[in-house]
Amino acid sequence: MKCEEDLFCGLNKAKSENVEEMTDLEKKHTPVIEAPAKIKKGEAVEVSVEVGKYLAHPNENGHFIEWIELFSGETYLARVNLEPRLTVPKVKFVVALDHSHALIAKERCNLHGVWESQPFEIEVEE
Repeated sequence: MKCEEDLFCGLNKAKSENVEEMTDLEKKHTPVIEAPAKIKKGEAVEVSVEVGKYLAHPNENGHFIEWIELFSGETYLARVNLEPRLTVPKVKFVVALDHSHALIAKERCNLHGVWESQPFEIEVEE
């Protein structure tokens, strides 16, 4: 088996940004970021990340989202750990950015490995 055939080997991403072209597995696991496209430097803004927005992800003891992380470019910002059944894989982060970078979200499914969002471009103005 090659690494790209193993969900636990490396980082998984949807092969297309078009939701209609995604597989059900990609729809269930791709984190979706919602945030303002433009902010002022140092301004506190809310960033929402949801897993299962395109197609609901199971949330049971044997199959659930373990955590969601947020990055600005390659800079780690935050992580939320989740428990099955008692939490929902939709989280909000409050960030105050100093530089324009793409926001990236990552999540880990206990059965299907780590998945990464499409980059969300956010412009930081002086």
